[in-house]
Amino acid sequence: MAPAHATPSQSSGPLASARPRDGRAGEGRLRELDALRGLAALAVVLYHYTVRYGELFSAPRPAWQFTGGSYGVEVFFGISGFVILMTLQRSRTAYDFLVSRFSRLYPAYWVCVGLTMVTLTLLPLPGRQVGWWDALANLTMWQEMWRIPHVDGVYWSLQVELIFYAMMLAAWSVGGLKYARTLLIAWLLVALGTVFGAHALGRGVPYVAERFLLLGYSAFFAIGAAAFLDFEGRRVSRQTLVVFALAAATAWAWKGAGGFVVALGMVALFTLLVLRRARWLDRPALVWLGAISYPLYLLHQNIGYAVMRRLNGDGVWQPVAMGAAIVVSVALAAGVTFLVERPALTWLRGRLRRPPVKRDVAEPVSPTSA
Repeated sequence: MAPAHATPSQSSGPLASARPRDGRAGEGRLRELDALRGLAALAVVLYHYTVRYGELFSAPRPAWQFTGGSYGVEVFFGISGFVILMTLQRSRTAYDFLVSRFSRLYPAYWVCVGLTMVTLTLLPLPGRQVGWWDALANLTMWQEMWRIPHVDGVYWSLQVELIFYAMMLAAWSVGGLKYARTLLIAWLLVALGTVFGAHALGRGVPYVAERFLLLGYSAFFAIGAAAFLDFEGRRVSRQTLVVFALAAATAWAWKGAGGFVVALGMVALFTLLVLRRARWLDRPALVWLGAISYPLYLLHQNIGYAVMRRLNGDGVWQPVAMGAAIVVSVALAAGVTFLVERPALTWLRGRLRRPPVKRDVAEPVSPTSA
């Protein structure tokens, strides 16, 4: 990907030709990717409601527990790897990218923080309450860096996402993403070398390396990013196969057998996406769930726990209480999506985005800024 104000010759490389052009997607959106996002969000919801709620509040556990749902977050990271490279491909400048990400993430997040705080004020959850000053710090998304408690436990992944955005933006800004696959391979080798080196020395992985180089999550981001690089060509390149293999090994090293299985599943899904063999995911219900997945992820945990705990206290059967929590979370998420997230995104991008730079008619136009 070319850096800002690049000349046409600088726009060659993996990202210059990898922009999805699927007419069904509309403006580059992939309905299959949205559906996968919806399934990942549903997996996390079911994990929290069927497993974590009982662990935290000593409540009766359902006969069926979706223990693997916690890996929905890793699937989100894979989707981010794909989408962030797509966003950088469309960005003319770093400012464009920052506006795109800010308008997508922050307005909905701020509303979800407020809704969660109000809910926990009305329906307190022992051990999960935070003060209003802490809630204000949460509005930055960087509260974990300052060791300030999260308004909702799921917010931990947001800082991971932001760090990944910063890493990719830095690489893009200096033209490094022209060698994107090589960078992904190097990142995974560092992740593997670090974890094996730490074990050999009998020490833990350095905090800075783990947290700010995202070594523990590199496998999942890399799978999605490598898939994007091959999307336009509709075939999986040899370098991407190397990325996939290293990602599976890295997932095993950092996350064990469960992470390895999830990485293999993601490799299969993203390969099908590249080959245009994932259209079975394109189902209206799943695509709609993907549309509300971000607010659903942000809202479902503590609000759902509060609803279930209140209903359990009133003697409501646990499956009914869980169903009520799902209905409340989905309804709130849909409201935030269509009343806040989408209008705010449109308004902010219209206000904050700079108009295209006027070009002389004789000046060649970079493919990445067309």
